[in-house]
Amino acid sequence: MVEIPGIRAFQFASDIEQIRLAFDASIGAMEQAHRAAEEAYDRYVESGEDDDEYDEDGALIVSTRGALRWEAMKASMAQKVIREAFTGSIFHFWETSARYWTGDNDSDFRGLRRAVRKLGYAVDGDGLTLLNEVNNLLKHDNIETGERVLKRAPQLFWNGKRPTGKHWRSSLRLSNDDVRRFLEIVQRSGPTYP
Repeated sequence: MVEIPGIRAFQFASDIEQIRLAFDASIGAMEQAHRAAEEAYDRYVESGEDDDEYDEDGALIVSTRGALRWEAMKASMAQKVIREAFTGSIFHFWETSARYWTGDNDSDFRGLRRAVRKLGYAVDGDGLTLLNEVNNLLKHDNIETGERVLKRAPQLFWNGKRPTGKHWRSSLRLSNDDVRRFLEIVQRSGPTYP
């Protein structure tokens, strides 16, 4: 079978654009839900209404204010989940693409990156390494990977500081721009139009 010149580059660019569109739609929906929840909360507070109910021991059992605040928090947490899920998807898109281009189903990340370079494709080595490490931190949440990510990109962590304890994933703070940068890294790490 003969491959049409430029078809890999076209398919790669098209797939990246589809991932970008899916991310923008997903994150946009949750940002809108978060804004709506925050606005509903603000309207409720400004109304002066207070329907809080307490049991005989004084414990709060029903609160519109609390329910509205919870809706805003859920939408905010969903944005974090979306960013993390797309980060993993972006890395795995590159990895499966690279395995297809090279026919290499056995190499680790470094070997696969070398195999892609041998094809003559551009590879953003530092960027892909960071993306791979962030992906591994999201999957495995271990200190060693966390230390490497912190060294390469402290801005991805809460206040740019080393987390305390064993669980680094919860301190990771990916922004929409970070996810879009990861897409750009992948776009720079494969076939391009001649």
